[in-house]
Amino acid sequence: MDMPKEHSVWVTGGSGLLGHQVAEIFAREGIRVLAPRHADCELTDKAQVRAFADAAHPTLIINCAAVRKPDICAQNPEAAARANCALPRILAHLGVPMIHISTDYVFDGKHAPYEPDAVRGPVNTYGEQKAEAEAALEHLEHVLILRVPILFGPTDDLRNSAVTVLAANMLAARGVAVPMDDVAIRYPTFTTDIARQLVLLAPAVGKTLHGIYHYSGREAMTKYMMALSMLPLLGLTEEVCVPDRRPTAVPRPYDCHLSTASLEATGLFFEPTPFATAMALTLAHSDGP
Repeated sequence: MDMPKEHSVWVTGGSGLLGHQVAEIFAREGIRVLAPRHADCELTDKAQVRAFADAAHPTLIINCAAVRKPDICAQNPEAAARANCALPRILAHLGVPMIHISTDYVFDGKHAPYEPDAVRGPVNTYGEQKAEAEAALEHLEHVLILRVPILFGPTDDLRNSAVTVLAANMLAARGVAVPMDDVAIRYPTFTTDIARQLVLLAPAVGKTLHGIYHYSGREAMTKYMMALSMLPLLGLTEEVCVPDRRPTAVPRPYDCHLSTASLEATGLFFEPTPFATAMALTLAHSDGP
């Protein structure tokens, strides 16, 4: 099912790591993309959001806007909640078909793999805020929630992703060994793949599809394992990183593997790109740290 070209997609967070890629991929498909700047529409202002929607007439909203760093959410939870909790409600209230991007951090990481209907149990502020937004949206028939794990993809700054920042840190260390978390299991996922998945889902949102689905890369890796995989691409050797098994200041779940079985059953699943291939494409695009 193709999305008619006369449709328009409002991508929030269009300047972010995922939102930028989503906007770019939809535009390549010939779909009109709306990605207003902050000066054009303050997303936490209900009146401005309504005024923009009334003027632009989006036929689909993809909400990629979020404060997604757990440390920042813990340091300033009120500010983070405006993006992570209030904004999804404001957008959903418009009644426009919507895809809301959520996270694997709504789970405690103790009972993987997780199906979409698994009980939420976040262990940090970021996860709590995203879980709160899900609870407000999950029963709305015009909303599809897509949970995704840790992300990486094309960016002009490797520090924009919790995955590629590992490469930036190793390059900046100039041979000094950098500690890398070797405890939490993550499933790094390519933003280009997510954007392609959203293109496939878009025509069905608010029609045959709503509720919660999962999309995830296939490979289980700690950050230390990710770093080791990047070494040949960076021209570095193993001496530049060491495993770190100390607890983090802000708790992270151990393993939040998201089962993609229900999404695959729709027949609209986009097969994830292998990590090494996707990372090579990402590093080739980047201008460096």
